[in-house]
Amino acid sequence: MSLLANAYGNFLSSALPYYQSMPGIMTPYGTLLKPGGRIAAYVRSTGAQDGEDHFAASGNLVSTLNAGLARCRSGQGDIVYVLPGHTENISSADAMSSLVAGTQIIGTGRPGASNNPTLTWSAVAGTFLLDVADVSIQGMNLVFGGADNVTAPITVTGAGCAMFGNYINYGTSSALECAIGVTVHTGAHDFLFASNRCHSAGGAVSTNAIAITAAVDRCIIVGNDFDIEASAATGGVIDISAAAVQVRILNNTIVNRRATAAVAVRWTDTAALTGIIAKNYLGFTADVTVATAALSAAGTSNHAMRAFENLGHDENQGAGIASVMTSAATIE
Repeated sequence: MSLLANAYGNFLSSALPYYQSMPGIMTPYGTLLKPGGRIAAYVRSTGAQDGEDHFAASGNLVSTLNAGLARCRSGQGDIVYVLPGHTENISSADAMSSLVAGTQIIGTGRPGASNNPTLTWSAVAGTFLLDVADVSIQGMNLVFGGADNVTAPITVTGAGCAMFGNYINYGTSSALECAIGVTVHTGAHDFLFASNRCHSAGGAVSTNAIAITAAVDRCIIVGNDFDIEASAATGGVIDISAAAVQVRILNNTIVNRRATAAVAVRWTDTAALTGIIAKNYLGFTADVTVATAALSAAGTSNHAMRAFENLGHDENQGAGIASVMTSAATIE
């Protein structure tokens, strides 16, 4: 930071220039501010701090995320920055009721750091609904297991929504857990879940980390690190129970720590289900035959889900092996 009183970068200086005629600008955090968009709000529960930079005096600093969302314009790509040190509980249904289409929610710390902006689901009924189109959540700490058996922390029904680069805690003890972390439901076409770190500890269990429960199109789950304990031995960390099409589950690390676990990804039979599950690492703590148990196609119908080049590790054998699937179904 410059020590010159009027230099850009000094907290006493004026704001960086805004060039309205440019097709887009880069914000101080390196995020593209799209043409027509703006920084609608900064969010921090502790308010302004001594020596704060220019945004504190801009009138756009608020103490809750929902207050920041209320300043966004629908469909314009407005940004809400959630600042380091922000903490907030989600304790009611549709807690972010002011969410509008196109909003970008961006955490500005390092995901996983103790001072990274953090949302904690503190009641069983607490929900964050991505129920409008084209919303993205990036760089946040999300604590799904802040209360015992939080039912459905995030449900996605808006098209074009995305969650990427977040640090997601599914629970830290047997009394702190969530059922289904992210539910992809009717209308959530083109949902992207990418580069998230998803974990639990201390015996906390979840039904699924992600469940696709409706016939959505082109859902992509790519480049994530899952390390959780599924509540059922035959339940998947990722579960598909509807006729989704063009699903892609690619390049993930999926570890199911349940002692009797045999499944990482599970899908229920439906002839209309299509997609690709490829190039994932599938890990277990139990001595299971990963080559025939890691991917499960349940039921008796034909499937158009393709699975190839997935690797499983049997820790007792110490070997990496190509995994296929176990099924009562006929796989096309």
